[in-house]
Amino acid sequence: MSRRGKILSVLAVIATVAVAFVYAQVDIATKSIQFELRKIGESVYEAHSKSGKWPAQIADLEGAEYLKMPHRRTMLEEGVFVVVWQQDLDQNPEANSNRVLAYDSSSLLWRFGRVWVCRGDLRIERMSAKEMRALNLPRQ
Repeated sequence: MSRRGKILSVLAVIATVAVAFVYAQVDIATKSIQFELRKIGESVYEAHSKSGKWPAQIADLEGAEYLKMPHRRTMLEEGVFVVVWQQDLDQNPEANSNRVLAYDSSSLLWRFGRVWVCRGDLRIERMSAKEMRALNLPRQ
């Protein structure tokens, strides 16, 4: 193999490793965001089942599973994740499938237009920035 061929082979290996690394990092970040959003959604229903009222602020999630880890309160306060404080949800999550309970609002993925949301039925899905704007959801 020529010197040029060896160099191209090494560059191809480096490029493959770099792409694999970036893919793995994006996958880990995506799964982490999805996990956090699902826990937020579950905590909204948990808080309602304990108090009989839908939470209207972060403090209303006290005692719910999500806030049992201290850094999570900070993430909500700093707007890493935005909770959409809905006061007219149905107690049956399936009836809220068209509603958004929470969304990611500050990750690198969000900056590139990959907005992850937790629907009222606790389904996690990706929405485009255009779809998010159409919903007219609050930003923190």
